Amino acid sequence: MKFSPVSLVAFLALSCSLVCSAAPKPIKALFLTGGGYHDYPKLAPHLVNSFGQRVNVTMDIDFTMDRLKNPDFAKNYDVVVYDMCWDDAETVELQNALNTIKAGKPAVMIHCAVHAFRNNKIIHDWEAGVGMRSKVHDPHQPFSTINLDPKNPILAGWPDDWKTSDDELYNTIEFPKTSHALLKSISPKTGKEHIVCWTQTFGKGRVFATTLGHDMHTAENSDYLGLIARGLLWSCDKLDKKGNAKKGYGK
Repeated sequence: MKFSPVSLVAFLALSCSLVCSAAPKPIKALFLTGGGYHDYPKLAPHLVNSFGQRVNVTMDIDFTMDRLKNPDFAKNYDVVVYDMCWDDAETVELQNALNTIKAGKPAVMIHCAVHAFRNNKIIHDWEAGVGMRSKVHDPHQPFSTINLDPKNPILAGWPDDWKTSDDELYNTIEFPKTSHALLKSISPKTGKEHIVCWTQTFGKGRVFATTLGHDMHTAENSDYLGLIARGLLWSCDKLDKKGNAKKGYGK
């Protein structure tokens, strides 16, 4: 079959249109970070880059809390990643973040997001949104994890003998029935059990959370990076039952 120049151009344009329309748009994420106690200028770009290597996602990084003053701060995003350690915040900022999740915006909570905003009067509301209450952590040390839900797709490929070389084990004070535990650790210091990874639905929003990831000792671990990538996909309902990204959302 021969095409005239005009018909060939039309055919190629139609083919491109069909292919392009079939490819899903990348997940658009907002990565909120910053605060004390952690090397976020190093951690945040590393995590954002690792997400981009594993997931069809684009991420905007913000090292401030300024966006949270706007109730529509997440309007143009599919998911918000919270990886910060601010002690203080305006109440309206926390309310806007929580209302956004309740309304259905997926959220990913990493490490100190669980301990953040401790000086705010609605800290218990924030802890409800995160899905666990924790105030203190063990000293830096290696510790292992125990898989509590081996069939969960978020934990696909998670090693039975996984161990961080050095991290902070956040102590579980209260773990509500609304949260679903994925991983726990036993404190080498006290022998007590603490949840270190979980999911929950807060209002209409899916929340994936882990207390793992204090610094590069854990953040450079490929198993850990795969875990939070699958957690992000799960929060956006882009993870299949086998732990793979749904078509068009993996790398």
